[in-house]
Amino acid sequence: MDTSTLSAPFVKTAIWLALAGVVVAVWWLGRDRPNPRRFGGALWCLVAALLVEAAMPWLSPRPAGVALVLTIAALSFAVVRGLVVTADLVVRRRQAHFSTIFRDLATLLVYTVVVLAVLRSVDVDVSALLTTSAIVTAVIGLALQETLGNVFSGLSLQLQKPFEPGDWIRFDKFLGRVQGIGWRSTALITRNLEVLDVPNGMLAREVVTNYRGNAVGDELFIGASYKTPPNVAKRVIVDVLRAVPDVVAMPPPVAAVVDYGDFAIKYRIRFWMVDYARQDAVRDAIMSSLWYAFRRHGIEIPFPIRDVYMHEGAHSATAADVIQQQRLAALHQVDFLADLDEAELGMLRSNLQDAVFGGDEIIFREGQPGDSFFVLRRGTVEVVARGAGGQETHVADLSAPAFFGEMALLTGEPRSATVRAKGDAELLVVERAGFEALFKTRPSVAAAVSRVLATRQSELRERREQSVVAESSESRSRRLLAKMQAIFGF
Repeated sequence: MDTSTLSAPFVKTAIWLALAGVVVAVWWLGRDRPNPRRFGGALWCLVAALLVEAAMPWLSPRPAGVALVLTIAALSFAVVRGLVVTADLVVRRRQAHFSTIFRDLATLLVYTVVVLAVLRSVDVDVSALLTTSAIVTAVIGLALQETLGNVFSGLSLQLQKPFEPGDWIRFDKFLGRVQGIGWRSTALITRNLEVLDVPNGMLAREVVTNYRGNAVGDELFIGASYKTPPNVAKRVIVDVLRAVPDVVAMPPPVAAVVDYGDFAIKYRIRFWMVDYARQDAVRDAIMSSLWYAFRRHGIEIPFPIRDVYMHEGAHSATAADVIQQQRLAALHQVDFLADLDEAELGMLRSNLQDAVFGGDEIIFREGQPGDSFFVLRRGTVEVVARGAGGQETHVADLSAPAFFGEMALLTGEPRSATVRAKGDAELLVVERAGFEALFKTRPSVAAAVSRVLATRQSELRERREQSVVAESSESRSRRLLAKMQAIFGF
């Protein structure tokens, strides 16, 4: 026998085995990576086709024919699986959530066609398989009744689109974001990152609430003391809601009285948000901000206890005096008030109040009018200003003891920056009315204050521009004093 005739089958087998080895090596190198691992089914079908091809030179004609059919089937399955995985990866890059029911059914249909084609190629009577007895058909139909019901329910949900991937839906006692509609079930992910696999038939029967839209409504309840007029409490609540970033302006937030309880007036808070996934975070931000806002405005949040009021006489007066002394001591730390005596500072006493702001709360905004300035007694605040492009720029962080907002109060100019709290911040608020009485009684104090402010402004501008400004401190002092005289009328 010719040696070349014997070596040809060996060469063909070696080539096919080498190709199969390459495919296995590719799979092995990518087995720990999620995307390559998804091509594992296609690669193993390809390996099976290559192994069958490697064995074909050693088979007799009839087994070789069967092996050829198996090779075609394996290659077909490999191509279909590879195309399906590739399409799935492309879609996932464009959107995080999507339905797979049409993909799954199309894949099943293609696989069925491949199997039928393979059976026909080996002379199997396909028509006999398709026209089985009525009894067998009935048995199969009953066995697959629930599965087929889920398939048709999934098609109905996909065509009618009562919800789409990415929507938040609620049915029965479940709430979750739709990941996608499959041929048997719909995948949801809850706020606790739990994956729910819900049969399509169940969703088709249930009443489903879809939280899709430009704004999703929500509500909270809070109680306030009977000492506070409802209009005052509602105004404070609405101002807090407007300051929460996730609460939309339209529809506008609403606060309404819903009940006069045993201990408090109960208010219902209605607001709307864009992303329902942030409901818990938005509720937390609102309720936290309400505590600070109520505290600043002297609004009590009652709880069911019995209050016993005891008149302590001199002791209460002493405690109030201590608080006033602490406030005046804080004012002495302000440079333009440091030279005032106790009597002069005492004229501000009735226009002082304490305020507490929580983290990220806005104390005042750039461009707003200002009729008060603030002494920072505890905590840190951030000062930001808008640049030429409208974006916020960090200016400085102020830590206690510090003060800010005095220029708007004394000169009538709008706020030049936005100040927000970084963590809890305790402030002493000084109202404009106190300065009006002080300046009218002691005009010389206004002149001294204007000189201190002018000197400080000149120093700040020199440090900012690294050059001597054209306007002298004295002329700046006169200009500031003129503004103060116009505002306070002295």
